[in-house]
Amino acid sequence: MEVALKVDVDTHQGLGEGVPRLARALTEAGVTATFFVAMGPDNSGRAIVRVLRNPGFLKKMRRTRAVAMYGLRTILSGTLLPARAIALAFPDLIRALARSGFEVGVHGYDHVLWQDRLDEIGTDRIRGELDEAFEAFRAVMGERSRCFAAPGWRTSAAALATLDALGLDYRSDTRGTAPYRCAIGGATFATPEIPTTLPTMDEVMGPELADRHAIVRFYLERVSATALNVHTIHAETEGMGQLETFVALVHALKDRGARFVRLGDIAAALDRAALPVCEVVRATLPGRAGWISAQGPLRAATPPPATTPAGL
Repeated sequence: MEVALKVDVDTHQGLGEGVPRLARALTEAGVTATFFVAMGPDNSGRAIVRVLRNPGFLKKMRRTRAVAMYGLRTILSGTLLPARAIALAFPDLIRALARSGFEVGVHGYDHVLWQDRLDEIGTDRIRGELDEAFEAFRAVMGERSRCFAAPGWRTSAAALATLDALGLDYRSDTRGTAPYRCAIGGATFATPEIPTTLPTMDEVMGPELADRHAIVRFYLERVSATALNVHTIHAETEGMGQLETFVALVHALKDRGARFVRLGDIAAALDRAALPVCEVVRATLPGRAGWISAQGPLRAATPPPATTPAGL
């Protein structure tokens, strides 16, 4: 059983508080992971617009007790309170992750902007967001990032084309079942996609899975013994209020014989030419407000559209 832990870091608080706790717990358990860090400002407060656009987001906030989990400073960041830097506020911490053997990649620049307005901002702004994100990563790490994970599992043809021009080892932008190459709008993209395969904890938390034991059982019933399991966790959830539940899950998986791997190691072993090509579709998931990008039906490969390299 292979398990790849994908840690999304969306906020200043998540990086400063959640990530050190997760890194310590993973190290103590002898488990590796891949961390994707939002490289720009923490504009979490602007996500309140989702309440107006999608009532399901308010239900999710209530179900997960988001205000108690994140705290008012994060909930108001970028609105009533100034947006704080995320990656550039904790460069030593990010470098320490890499020194400890964890993989580190880019999780966008302005997480809220990408997740809430990807369809509105246009190709030039998408390229600008990626330019800022990868440059911030280079400033912190002294080298370019080899991987990317889209905020909110949201992507588009323009985003995929711009990322293709960077020559990344892989992306992890979608929800799905197994590695593949993405196709949108009549074009097939070259960069391998390694999708998240399991529901996230913030999607399943609630009255029916209200305690640690129920959540652990839920995941043990869903992991595959024969296929790669990609489980996304959040520094703001598993790294903070749900840390004990997450640690219990890791130990339960280890007891089942799970082998923990980094996404980059999975990507290195892929035969790109042999990967299936699947349409990227928009879908909804139980427990998650709004749409996400998902692995769709198989299709024949076609050339990607011409794109101007982002110069990163």
